[in-house]
Amino acid sequence: MAQQDGSATGATDVRSTWGRMRFGARRSALLIAVPIGIVLAAGVGALAVWTGVAGDDPLPGGVAFAVVTVWPLTAAAWIAVVDRSSLRGALERPEESVESSWIETASQRAFTDTLTLAGLGTAALVVTGAELPGSVALLAVVLVGMASFGTRYLIARRG
Repeated sequence: MAQQDGSATGATDVRSTWGRMRFGARRSALLIAVPIGIVLAAGVGALAVWTGVAGDDPLPGGVAFAVVTVWPLTAAAWIAVVDRSSLRGALERPEESVESSWIETASQRAFTDTLTLAGLGTAALVVTGAELPGSVALLAVVLVGMASFGTRYLIARRG
């Protein structure tokens, strides 16, 4: 009898919660991700001190930068080194999931919406002779793209 993850009952499941490294020895991906995250966070702290962003008292400022960035950088390192096939519960081909098709459809249609609205907005500015700061125009394009994607995704999910 097969279990939900495809392994036979009684067989040892070689998948783990945190996954294995995709290269070298098949050890836990955390064994390399955690040290990489710590080193990168220390580098961010040192960079903050070196550039003066850490404030008037550089040591606590640099440590604060390192502490705040250690978990995101460790997660990024884990993503870079983990072998997806070694994760318990991971899909075999996530790019073929229904959610992936919703995202693809929403992205394609939101891109078309954004180009259309940006073109119409540019034409309106040219015809009226109105002036608009570049940062405002870029913000409008980004907000239109995000709103369009969100709306299109919800529509695809319902449909």
